[in-house]
Amino acid sequence: MAVKKLILKATIARRLPDPNFSEPGNNFEHWVGFIRAQDLVPDVSYGPNARKPNTRRSLYQKVQNSLRNIDCEANTFHLKNNGITINAKSVRKGREGYRDIDGQKYGFIELEVHLPDEEAHGILNGGHTYEIAVKELEAGNIPPRQHIPFFIRTGVPDAWLPEIAGGLNTSLQVQDMSLDDLAGAFEWIKDELKGMPYYDKIAWSENDPGVFDARDIVSIIGCFDIEGYPNKDPECPVECYEKKSKVLDAFRNDAETNNGKRFKKLRPILKDILKLYDMIAAEFPEIHNKANKGKSGALGICDHRNGKPYEFVFSGKKGKTRLMTGALYPLLGAFRWMVELDAKSGTYFWRGGFKAVEQRWQATAQQLIRTTLEKARETNNSPNAMGKSRTHWGTLHQTVGFADLMQNQRTS
Repeated sequence: MAVKKLILKATIARRLPDPNFSEPGNNFEHWVGFIRAQDLVPDVSYGPNARKPNTRRSLYQKVQNSLRNIDCEANTFHLKNNGITINAKSVRKGREGYRDIDGQKYGFIELEVHLPDEEAHGILNGGHTYEIAVKELEAGNIPPRQHIPFFIRTGVPDAWLPEIAGGLNTSLQVQDMSLDDLAGAFEWIKDELKGMPYYDKIAWSENDPGVFDARDIVSIIGCFDIEGYPNKDPECPVECYEKKSKVLDAFRNDAETNNGKRFKKLRPILKDILKLYDMIAAEFPEIHNKANKGKSGALGICDHRNGKPYEFVFSGKKGKTRLMTGALYPLLGAFRWMVELDAKSGTYFWRGGFKAVEQRWQATAQQLIRTTLEKARETNNSPNAMGKSRTHWGTLHQTVGFADLMQNQRTS
């Protein structure tokens, strides 16, 4: 169980106001400093982190060696590591004092870090550093004077967390994406999308410009991976939103060990999937407005612009309002119910064609929107929490499945 209240014994700690969001009455602030690696506390949640730590990479052997002062200048880990970033509800300053460590006098300050919500509070960035350090600490391998930088943020709205965590975690994922591109893993996707007006708006490697990148495409199509997430099973592809790196890892492994056969099955419906992504993002607020005579711009799960409209890249449409991705992914994944395997070709097809998918969306949209808004109220309008909710993904999938079964009964 993740810790709810973390006592951080920092060697140095400073509180900083936020340059943009320090209005009176809010709790938006930053704590920065250094903590001895030996003073780390295990079981801090990875809830807001974009990536689950994978410490088997050769890169992390270097991190491990540096922590242990192997083949490096001793006690310089804090100069070479980006540290650990934590999202917290609040931080309270505790007692201060001094202690002797390895023959040297160090000051300390205790910070009481409150982490009541495992989904929103915990490690935003630096999960690999934390995971390695905790393992080495438990093994008794960390020298007493080794320090790690830390950064704590409080008052960040839950709806901002996916973008912030994604930005902080971008570097390694982008490098992985570039390596996958060099290895040809994306070639079949490129071949299928060549000639589409949005092709040049997709970045395939780290230096390419683009509104979307290859990781986004893989995570979107992963919502329809019925081999990994069969329709008959209760498990849903939550990782496509929650841990995009996990989907990219599966895609890479499939390309390296299976010639990409698992994901290539999606090729015949790839363009339709991207179109459906935009359709739901654009039409959710429109359908809500018509049904409720309200303004979707006021919904906490929709982005709204008064100026330049949003561009829906895959459909070519534009609009003032769009559904946020945390709320969008569970809706998109619900329509994997409409995907079946063609035994002859070994590829996927839409049952009834894509027209049937569009009709199913139109027929179930109001119910799906009601369920989504109920979940929004339950999560205090947190798209991040919605995108990570396995029960929410399952409920929406069941809604589409039930509607499809009832329609088939009526027409049989």
